[in-house]
Amino acid sequence: MKVALVEFLNAVPLYYALKMRIIKNDFEFVSAVPSQCARLLFEKSVDISNVSVVEYVNSSDYAILSDGCIATNKRVKSVVMFLNKPINKIKRVKLDKNSKTSVALIKVLFRFKYNISVDYVYDGDADCELVIGDRALERLKSAQEGEVLDLAVEWYNFTNLPFVFAVWITNRMIDDEVKEKFYLSKDMGKRMINDICSEFSHLIDKKSCRDYLTKNLSYDLTEDKKEAIEVFFDYAYRCGAISNNRPLRFI
Repeated sequence: MKVALVEFLNAVPLYYALKMRIIKNDFEFVSAVPSQCARLLFEKSVDISNVSVVEYVNSSDYAILSDGCIATNKRVKSVVMFLNKPINKIKRVKLDKNSKTSVALIKVLFRFKYNISVDYVYDGDADCELVIGDRALERLKSAQEGEVLDLAVEWYNFTNLPFVFAVWITNRMIDDEVKEKFYLSKDMGKRMINDICSEFSHLIDKKSCRDYLTKNLSYDLTEDKKEAIEVFFDYAYRCGAISNNRPLRFI
């Protein structure tokens, strides 16, 4: 089985025990940025990947593993909007190319929460900028209070729901024994946070890393998170942030 991995810090607990072969497996791992992982999955060059949740709507072949996700119950820290102006003065938004889900989320918020019409760009100057992942954590070190909006907090205040950024999506049927390896990896990863934080000490100090992975993030795909995906897809489709919508299929 070929597995494409998005190797942001927030994703590592999902697959750490698999990649380190703590859980015995013969998987072939490929590491890439989110857009590349999505392309590999769509082309069926890999069998499964921890990709942005919005990738699910792009193929009728796709199914979601019933457990394991990158989510937050409220504040995520690593998906943020850096403001150069107050929110009601924003006309131009700079997006991050690395996450379709975060791009869709910011479009949902501007359309339905803020009720503001804005232009979206990927380059050049803007009134605010979407930054995700490890780069967001780095920039937060020097950000001033009031300059940053956490998009997961904005979503929670709007819907009273958690937010799911990524899931395991597969383009084929997977037998129960293989699925159990992914579920076990998630459970073991949550118990190996100290080891993971030691490996990422160049990016973030160990205490902040542990707080981030245990307090800001959630890896269990619970029923309220499945509901949150459906609600998000509905809003995203209605505002054109995604071009398709389809019923969720879990395996």
